[in-house]
Amino acid sequence: MSLLPFVHTGSFGDPFEDLHREMRRFERAMVPYWRSANITNLNAATDVGQIVNDDKTFGVRMDVSHFRPEQLKVNLDNRMLTIEGEQEDKSEHGYSKRSFTRKFLLPEDVDVTAVKSHLSEQGVLSIEGPKKAVSAGRAIPIETGKKHEAIKHK
Repeated sequence: MSLLPFVHTGSFGDPFEDLHREMRRFERAMVPYWRSANITNLNAATDVGQIVNDDKTFGVRMDVSHFRPEQLKVNLDNRMLTIEGEQEDKSEHGYSKRSFTRKFLLPEDVDVTAVKSHLSEQGVLSIEGPKKAVSAGRAIPIETGKKHEAIKHK
């Protein structure tokens, strides 16, 4: 028999339970901010902007306000529209580079000879091409007589 009273304060399982609990609390406090950040909004270059594809036009609008006009390229190869931007900043403190490339396959009914681009003063790049007029078909008259005997039956 013991002369000291026994007081039970917890479970008999893990003698380091309090230490483990404190370590988990400390680890949660040390998690970097970007672990819980919404990564869909971290990179503005992934934002295409607005795409319009209706029966009259196909157009793309995107914010390129971080780039000067000479740092942008718009190229159309057949129906592949490519938009590129690249900037390099060098200073006595370091070097940084920012770039993006966006590619769009234009619909077959876009008049590629009439595609135009415009850069607004606010840095919004708009590229637009009209759709070709769809021919509604036409009636073909049937001629009769001996005039057209080009098709001969054997």
